[in-house]
Amino acid sequence: HGSVSQFCNPLSGQCNCKERVKGLLCDTCMDNFYGLDVTGCKACECDAAGSISGTMCDARTGQCACKPNIGGRRCDECLDGYHRVQKGHSFLCLPCNCEKAGTVNGSLLCDKATGQCPCKAGVTGLRCSQCMLQTYNLSM
Repeated sequence: HGSVSQFCNPLSGQCNCKERVKGLLCDTCMDNFYGLDVTGCKACECDAAGSISGTMCDARTGQCACKPNIGGRRCDECLDGYHRVQKGHSFLCLPCNCEKAGTVNGSLLCDKATGQCPCKAGVTGLRCSQCMLQTYNLSM
């Protein structure tokens, strides 16, 4: 899939590779490209803020090397149990820290964008750790 034609250099054996493809037989994607198929290789496009600087993506899957608590193929989303906090041109993934007693079904997962935990009726707060007005006794 990676060569322009079936012919190669008769002396070296080097095939004429498509763009973003390398190797004697044109069977490997160049650094930061992945998924060699009939169209060639695709750009990994790792998120600079979420991936570890100086690392390459997996040449077969395109998976980028993510910083802690960050996931997704491109390292552009938070793992379950974490929410995104924008820091200028970068971002962090901080723990949800949901109050298990105050969440629906004891969930420890929050909205990945806002950090809001899913609160039971009568419970409020980002972490579901406070009783609403006129209520008391938040317990398991």
